Amino acid sequence: HLAIYLHNGNEYLECMLGAFKARVAPFNVNYRYVADELRYLLRDAGARAIVVQSAFAPTLAEVLPDVPSLQVILQVPDASGHDLLPGARWYEDALASASPQRPSVAWSPDDLYILYTGGTTGMPKGVLWRNGDALTECFGAPRDVSDLASVVAAASGTLRSLPAPPFMHGAGHWIAFRTWTDGGCVFVQSRPDRLDPADIWSTIERERASFLLIVGDAFARPLLDELETAASDPSSLSGVLSGGAALSTRLKAELAQQLPTTMIVDGLGSSEAGGQLSLVTAGTATTGTFPLAPYNHVLSSDLDRVLAAGDDELGWLAKSGNLALGYLGDPDKTRRTYP
Repeated sequence: HLAIYLHNGNEYLECMLGAFKARVAPFNVNYRYVADELRYLLRDAGARAIVVQSAFAPTLAEVLPDVPSLQVILQVPDASGHDLLPGARWYEDALASASPQRPSVAWSPDDLYILYTGGTTGMPKGVLWRNGDALTECFGAPRDVSDLASVVAAASGTLRSLPAPPFMHGAGHWIAFRTWTDGGCVFVQSRPDRLDPADIWSTIERERASFLLIVGDAFARPLLDELETAASDPSSLSGVLSGGAALSTRLKAELAQQLPTTMIVDGLGSSEAGGQLSLVTAGTATTGTFPLAPYNHVLSSDLDRVLAAGDDELGWLAKSGNLALGYLGDPDKTRRTYP
């Protein structure tokens, strides 16, 4: 299991691709965690390798004595100037000395991808996905494809995406991989350590990005404020997707006004189920009412029947079809979440 403890950057996606090619399971590390949370996460995951941003090296150094499973540490230099951790190698040095040959392993759709929840509903939990299922439910490949050759054949190669949120959350790297699955190009903003609206818009204009991922009002408000005062040209944008937090009706309407040729989409999903529902703004902006999509259902409060349209009982949104395998090391929570 490979811990990826990085800001957004080429290295983050390189690590995920390299892990998949080596049949190593990558997982995301929330770089906002303090030492106690980081210690818990690395031990819970049984991490044997980690790629760490130099800015986070002091926090990692604090917990290393308590994580004996870690055998490989690669460090990405940055403006923090922190020295190389004891026993670590610089990331680019490790790449330069590595063999250019693909690892001698037999890939399988059953190989693992691990996505850790943020811990907002208890301690962080490692959600275990088969790569074959994550490809469609998280990374956006068409469900009706029969093999990887069909995925390649269906790729348009036209998507130019800027996932503005951190890759350490599922939505960020899901959109990156969805773009690659379509044969497109992924862009990373110049200031990945914080939301810099001027940087976002200038990157979109410079690279003629066609797709922007944001997180609700927390992203939309500062981006709109910047767009109202700056001379940026966002005309290349054909779509803006918001996920992970609510995008209010008022700000959705402002986005539609400022970007009249851009499709504004609310996305709803979860680490445990992948992408689930979407709501496209067409004409009047609304928030909070999502049309049901295939493989999604509303169940009764005790999960014993499917509610029909017009039923006034409050229920649970559920998903069927290709789902995650469950939680790493927690069969009880797995049974409760995946009845």
